[in-house]
Amino acid sequence: MNIWNRISSLSIYPKLVLAFLVVLSPMYLISWRMNDAGSSTVEKEITQSLLSRASLYMNMLEFDLSRVITLLQEYVNDEDLLKLSSSAEVMSEIEKMQAQLGLKKRLDILKHSSKFVENASAFIPSMNRTISANDRIFTAFNEDQFQSLHRPTNRFESPFLVWQNRIFISLPYPDPAVSNNQKPMFMLTVEISMNELSDVLKEFTTEGGGAVLAGEEKSWTVSGIRNEADATMLQEADMNHEGKNPDEAQIRSLTLKNDPYIVVSKRSPKLGMTLFMYLPSKSVTASLNSYRSWFYMLSIASIFIVLLFSYSIYLIIHQPLKKLVRSFRRIEQGHFNLEVNYPLKDEFGYLYGQFNGMVKRLDVLVHEVYEQQYRARTAELRHLQSQINPHFLYNSYFILYRMAMLKDHDNVIYFTRHLGEYFEFITRDGAEQVPLENEVKHARTYAEIQSVRFGNRIQVEFDELPEGAASYVVPRLILQPLIENCYNHGMEQKRKGGWIRVQFECQPNKIMIVVEDNGGDMDEDKLRDLQSKLHQDDSVDEHTGLLNVHRRIQIRYGGQGGLLLAVGEERGLKVTMILPGEGGMTA
Repeated sequence: MNIWNRISSLSIYPKLVLAFLVVLSPMYLISWRMNDAGSSTVEKEITQSLLSRASLYMNMLEFDLSRVITLLQEYVNDEDLLKLSSSAEVMSEIEKMQAQLGLKKRLDILKHSSKFVENASAFIPSMNRTISANDRIFTAFNEDQFQSLHRPTNRFESPFLVWQNRIFISLPYPDPAVSNNQKPMFMLTVEISMNELSDVLKEFTTEGGGAVLAGEEKSWTVSGIRNEADATMLQEADMNHEGKNPDEAQIRSLTLKNDPYIVVSKRSPKLGMTLFMYLPSKSVTASLNSYRSWFYMLSIASIFIVLLFSYSIYLIIHQPLKKLVRSFRRIEQGHFNLEVNYPLKDEFGYLYGQFNGMVKRLDVLVHEVYEQQYRARTAELRHLQSQINPHFLYNSYFILYRMAMLKDHDNVIYFTRHLGEYFEFITRDGAEQVPLENEVKHARTYAEIQSVRFGNRIQVEFDELPEGAASYVVPRLILQPLIENCYNHGMEQKRKGGWIRVQFECQPNKIMIVVEDNGGDMDEDKLRDLQSKLHQDDSVDEHTGLLNVHRRIQIRYGGQGGLLLAVGEERGLKVTMILPGEGGMTA
C-alpha cells in the first residue's frame, strides 16, 4: 500500500514512463523468445540453401569451362592453324587468306560455345599476326600479351592466367613445359567474360547478400555484390580464414563492420578457383515464416495498445498543452485581455491559474511601458525637428537686401517667392509626415534659393521621382538637411565646377535616396569619424543636420531605416537614405 501511495504521488512524467514499461515489456519479451526459438532452425535452412546454390554454380562453371578447354585442345590439330604457323612462307596469298578465314570461323564457334567466353584468339608469331573472333580484320601481333600468356599452366587444376586485369585460358603449342622453353609455333587463347561471371553471381545472390569468385592466391576476383567496398572486405576476411579441407564446401561466421554474416565457400579443384557466398545474419530473423502468424497477432495487439495509450496521453497532456500554446500565440499577437479556464485541479489547473495571473499583470505592464515609450519618442521627435534651423537665413536676407538696393525687382520677386515657400514648409507644425513629392519640392525650393547665392559655382541636379513614389509618406524635413550639409561642409571651398546630385531608387519594400557632392575633401579617416558619430545618440558637432535626420528616420522606421555614408566618385560625401516600405505607403 505504501508503494502504491508513492506511485500515486508521482508527477505525470514518471507515471508515463512506468506505464510504457509495464505495457511494452511483456510483448517484447514474448517476441524475443519467439525469434530466439525460430532463428536456429531458419538459419540451418538458409545455410543449406546457400550450400546448394554454391555447388550448383560451381558445377555449372566446371561444365562450361571444361568443355571450352577440351575444344581448345582439339584446335591444336586444326589443319589451317598448322599450315599458317609452319608453312605460311610457301603459301600463296589466296591460300593464306582462305586458311585465316577458316580458322576465324572455328574461333567464332569456340567463342559461342559458352556464354562465359568473351573472345577466342590465335597468336601466330611466324606471321606476326593475331586472329580473333571479335576482330573483323586480322590484327598485328601483340608481343607483350603473347609473352604473358604462354607461361606454363596446369589446365586440369589451375588453367587461368591474368593479363591487364583480364582472365585468359591459354594453350601454347608446343607446351613450354615439354619443349625446353622453346618459343611456341602458335598459341590459342580464350578470354573469360568477367561481366557474364558477375551477372550470374548476381542471379545467385539474395537480397542483402552477395558472392565473390576468386582465383588461386587471389590472382583475380569477380564480384556480384553491388557494394564493391563490402565485397572486397568480405573477400579479404574470408580468404584469410583457412578451412580444414579447402576442396569441400564450408560454412563459417564472419563479422564485418560489427555486422555478423553467414559465409559459404566452395572450391573447384578442376578450375583452381573458389566461390564465396554470404548472407547477413539479420536477414535470417526476417524470414521466420513459421512464426509469422504470431508476429501479426503481436503487431495487431501492439497497434490497439498504442492507440489506446496514445489517446489517454492526448486527453491527459496534449489537449491542455495545445490550449495553452494557442493562448501564448494570442499573447504574442498582442491580445492581453484573455483568460484560460481549466476544470480539473491537477498540475495543469495550477499552471492555468498562474498563466491567467501572469497575463493580467503583463497587460498592465505593457500598457504602462507602451505609454511611456510613446510619450518619450514623440517628445524626442519634436525636439529633433526643432533643431533643424535654416543656417542660410542671414545670408538670404543679406542677398535680398543687395538685390533691393540694386533695384533688381525681377530677382527680388523670384527670390522672395521661393523664400516664402521655404518658410511656409518648415513652419507648418500640423503634419509630422508628408508625401515624398512635397518633401522633394521643398528640397528643390531650398536649392533654388541657394543657386541665387552661389550662382554658377554649384549646380544641383534632381532625378525624376520613380513611378508610384510621389505619394510615399515620409517624415518631414529629411531631404533638405542633406543638401544643406553639402553646401555648408562639402562645397564651401568650391570656386567653380561644383555639383550636387539627388537620385531616387525604388526597391521591394523600400525607397533609397542618394545625395552626393564633389567636395573633394572626404577621405576614409573622415568618413569613419563621421560614421561613428552617426551612431552616437548624444553626438553634437558641425554635421548636426545629418545626425538629426538619421535619428528621426530610425525613430520612425526602427533599425531598418537610416543613413549610409560613403566616399563619392570625386572624393565628395555620398549619403544614401533608406526608407523602408512598411509604414511608409500612403494611407
